[in-house]
Amino acid sequence: MSWLNEETLVKFVRRARERWPDFEVVKIVQKKSKQIIYASFNGNYIKIIVDRGGKIRVYGGVGGTSLAVKNILSRVLGFE
Repeated sequence: MSWLNEETLVKFVRRARERWPDFEVVKIVQKKSKQIIYASFNGNYIKIIVDRGGKIRVYGGVGGTSLAVKNILSRVLGFE
């Protein structure tokens, strides 16, 4: 099971801020089978869903930003 705990969330935000200095986590919602993270940067809002099995989905990025966020989070969680 792969969840974002406090330590991995700090690593994720730190790495995201290396790329986007104004990256900010707005809200985190914990459900039974998934975590939903709402974040903003460059005036855009994104929604990140991490399933219990480790599947990561990112919605709302412009261009390749959603893929970049997914790759950063995958590295932090240790999937690569």
